[in-house]
Amino acid sequence: MYTSTNARRTTLSLAVTVAFITYLHRVCISVAAPFVTDDLGLSNAQMGYVFSAFALSYGLFEIPTGWLGDRFGQRRLMLPIVVGWSLLTVLTGAVRGLVGLISIRFLFGAAQAGAFPTLTRALARWFPASKRGATTGLMWMGARIGGSAAPLAMAVLIALIGWRPSFAGLGVLGLAWCWLFWRWYADDPADHPAVGPDELRYIRSEGTPPAEASAIPWRSMLKDGNLWTLFWMYFCSAYGFYFFVTWLPTYLMDEHGLTLERSGVYSAIPLLAGAAACVFGGTLSDWLVAKIGLRWGRRAVGISGFALAGLGFAMAAEAGDPLAAVLWMAFAQGAQDLTLPVAWAVCVDVGHRYGGTATGFMNTASSASAVISPISAAWLATRFGSFESMFWAATVVYGVGAVLWFAIDPARRIREKA
Repeated sequence: MYTSTNARRTTLSLAVTVAFITYLHRVCISVAAPFVTDDLGLSNAQMGYVFSAFALSYGLFEIPTGWLGDRFGQRRLMLPIVVGWSLLTVLTGAVRGLVGLISIRFLFGAAQAGAFPTLTRALARWFPASKRGATTGLMWMGARIGGSAAPLAMAVLIALIGWRPSFAGLGVLGLAWCWLFWRWYADDPADHPAVGPDELRYIRSEGTPPAEASAIPWRSMLKDGNLWTLFWMYFCSAYGFYFFVTWLPTYLMDEHGLTLERSGVYSAIPLLAGAAACVFGGTLSDWLVAKIGLRWGRRAVGISGFALAGLGFAMAAEAGDPLAAVLWMAFAQGAQDLTLPVAWAVCVDVGHRYGGTATGFMNTASSASAVISPISAAWLATRFGSFESMFWAATVVYGVGAVLWFAIDPARRIREKA
């Protein structure tokens, strides 16, 4: 069924597919938000707490689930977490009040928390280090395409069958992926029957971290300034992005008078730009690493991407019509997503055998930002009368992130012992 030269590509395809499903399930609630608030009698502020419940639990469970993947292997972890969040997506359509909705979103966030640390660690086992930026970029491309598909797919489903059944329809996709994953994936390529000796030599040509790590050097990790710089950089990275996956459809409908279907199309544009940028940014960084070395090959993309993202948000704030605003948001998201695979590649470089735990630590920062972003966007819109005030805040945050990239050193690994 599969040739020995294609086994790693099939593994990569599974990672890209589940990244797509992850964001499809995560973002679909942003389109349903106006209907959910009307049906359940919620205010925008209460819906902001619903969005943040996901981010809170996502952050709380990032490090524990990243550690579980390092400790017990990626195959054992991915199946239960994808089954879990898929069932919770189905259950979202059955909620009857604020408490139930917040509870479901909290559990959903906990289930999704381990996805990207586990996937990143898995790809590090199946590809040589020189392909780390490109493969991570493809994984994040899948995520962004899933996020961009969610607004339009959910808008069509809601128009056809209503918001409640729409969640059930999307949830089934994750369960189908689980069956394919369980039949195919092995933590160690050497254990896979489709991996021949030539492909295995290629995979291991630059050294790969072991599939499992029994003891995590927690003290060394918590004292590592490099890892903390990655943490705060990633906090900045998520701030503007979470506006797109929470409030953007509402902004377009309420402030620009767009229809549900048109807002779904417009809301897809920034994440589509991000999908292309993920692939380009990861590949560009790998090329720069080969030309100018690991440190500046990663840093150059990070610094420029964050600086351009800040410019994009500033221009979006000044745009006079919805299409111009969305196109500048797409520019900002594309610039920011140039840095996304680079950040995750750096974290695996730094974490090495503890890559799942390290990426979980870094991704906790995005969760902290995701808690703050929807609430601050709602507060700023109420205080200043428009969501455009959020764009100015994002401009400042991305400027800070660009400065932090100067201090990140991908060549300095976490010490084995404190």
